[in-house]
Amino acid sequence: MRVTHKSLQQSWVQDLQRRLGNLDRLNRQIGSGKRMTQPADDPAGASRLVRLQEVVARNRQYVRNIDEALAVHRSTESALEQAYNHLVRAKSIAVEGANIASAPLSGSYTALADEVAGIREGLLQIAQGRHEDKYLFNGTAGEKAPFQSEGESVRYQGNSERLRVNMGNGQSVAVNLPGDIAFRETEARSRDDVSYPLDLEAAPLTFTVSDGTYDVEVTLDGTYANASDLAAAVDAALREYEDANGVTVNLEALANDDGTWSLRIADSEKGGEITVAGAGALGLSDGTRNMFELLSDLEAALRSEDPQQVAGLLDRLDRGLHDLVTQRGLVGARSRNLDLAKNRLEAFNAAAEEVQAGVEGVDLPETVMRLTSEEQAYQTALAAGARLFNISILDYLT
Repeated sequence: MRVTHKSLQQSWVQDLQRRLGNLDRLNRQIGSGKRMTQPADDPAGASRLVRLQEVVARNRQYVRNIDEALAVHRSTESALEQAYNHLVRAKSIAVEGANIASAPLSGSYTALADEVAGIREGLLQIAQGRHEDKYLFNGTAGEKAPFQSEGESVRYQGNSERLRVNMGNGQSVAVNLPGDIAFRETEARSRDDVSYPLDLEAAPLTFTVSDGTYDVEVTLDGTYANASDLAAAVDAALREYEDANGVTVNLEALANDDGTWSLRIADSEKGGEITVAGAGALGLSDGTRNMFELLSDLEAALRSEDPQQVAGLLDRLDRGLHDLVTQRGLVGARSRNLDLAKNRLEAFNAAAEEVQAGVEGVDLPETVMRLTSEEQAYQTALAAGARLFNISILDYLT
C-alpha cells in the first residue's frame, strides 16, 4: 500500500488532535482533583460511582429522619419527666391527706384539693404539648388536640397510631407516643375489703370491662376462695371472649401479693383505657381510668375530708408513677436505637466516601508527570511535522 504525502499529513494532524485531547483531559483532572470528570473517562468506574452516590444520598436522608425523630423523643422524654414530677407531688399530697394527724398542720383539705386541681391542669397542659408545630401526644391525628376537657373528665381524642421513620436495612422505629398510652392508668386495683370465700352462685354478678377497643361482659357465678381464684375467673372470661370473637383484648386479671386483685393493661405499648362498670362488689371502682381521672378522684377525696378514701388512692398513684417510668424507659430505649442506627449510617457513609474518593480521585504527582510527558511529546510531534511537511499546524486546525 502506497502511503501518500497527504495521508501522512492527515495522520500527523490526527495524532496532534489526540495529544491535545489528552492534554485537555489531564489539565481538567489536575484542576478538579478528580480522575473522572466525565463518564467517558472510565465508564465502569462512573457506574460504580453513581451507585455509591445513591447509597450515600439515601443514608443522609435516613440520618435527617433520625435527627428529627431524636428531637421528638427529647421533647417527649422532657414532657414525661414533667408529668412524673407532677404525679410525685400529687402522691405527696395524698400521703399528707391520708394522715389525719399531719394534714391540718400544713393546711386544710381544701387547700390540698386546690393544689391537686392545679396539678391536674398542669398535667393537661403537658399532655397538649407540641414539638415545633405538631402535637406530641395525638398519634397521627394531625391538628386535633390530644385531649379535650368535658366537665370533670378529660377525654382522649387523638388515635393510637404511631409515626415511624426508616433507619435503613428495612428497619423502622416509632417516633411518637400516643396520649392514650402516655397518660392512662394501666391498672385498676381492688380494695382489700372483698371478703373471701366469695359466693356468687346464688346471685351471679355481671359487669363490663373495656380496654378502650373491646367491651367485655363478664359474668361470675361460682364460689371464689381467694383473690387468685377470682382473678383467674375474670381472666378466663377475657380469654373466652377473645376465642369467640377472634380478637385480642388488651387486658389481664391477676392477683396481688397483698390479697387484692387487679385488672390491668396487658401490653403497655398498645393504646386504650381501662373502664370498669358494675364491678363495685369486687372492689374495682367504676369509670374511666386515666391519670386525669385519678387526680380528679384524689381531689374529690380531699374535698370530702375522708383520709381513708384518700389512702385508697395511693396504690393507683404508685402504679401511675410506675407507668410513667416505663414509658420514659421505652422512649429512651428507642432513642438509643436511633443513635446506634445514626452512628452506623454515618460510619458507612464515611467509608463509602473514601471508596468514592478512590474511584474518582486523581493521583496528582503521577498526573502532573503524565501531563509534562504529554506536553513534551506534543511539542516534539508538532516540531517534527512542521519540518517534514514544511507547514504550520494552523493550516489544519483553523
